[in-house]
Amino acid sequence: MKKLLLLVLLLSPWSVAAHGQENVPGPSKEPLAAMEQLKDMLGTWQMVTDYSPDNGKTWQKSPPARSEFTLRQKGMMLVETPLDTDQPGFHLETIFGYDQYRDVYRLIAIDDYWGIVDLYEGTIEDNKLVVTNLKSGTFFPINETTSRAFQIAIDLTGDTRKMVIHKSDDGGKSWQPNFTITYTKL
Repeated sequence: MKKLLLLVLLLSPWSVAAHGQENVPGPSKEPLAAMEQLKDMLGTWQMVTDYSPDNGKTWQKSPPARSEFTLRQKGMMLVETPLDTDQPGFHLETIFGYDQYRDVYRLIAIDDYWGIVDLYEGTIEDNKLVVTNLKSGTFFPINETTSRAFQIAIDLTGDTRKMVIHKSDDGGKSWQPNFTITYTKL
């Protein structure tokens, strides 16, 4: 009797999960359509990062690195994964999604240097995904009195595209150039 009861208890989660699958609706159409607008980002890319420490007056170029964009969660999530994490520098992993109830794209980024989980929101403007971290407040602390916000504009088409990142140390009142990342499809 104990063995039978144990068997029933062990199998019940699978039967509930299997039974529940019949009534589960398919993926929502709105987020899938929104994510379709990011489809040209799919694939493996070589990226070169240019960094400006002085608001765009001078630029420093990083060595090329590779990155891969894949769809996950039944097409509801686009993930950028760095492929050369054994190379010097910091490496950023990025997740893109769409919130159909608030009509915004969200971008979540985390790197292997500072480890800050940064959350951005925005929309598509002129064939670019433009997002900021102003609403989330996930700023980078620069010193005791200054926190840095970022605005990211990502070209959505082409076999060569740019991601332009501006910084703001005054809560988004003014923006200065900080990074330009050029992606070339491999």
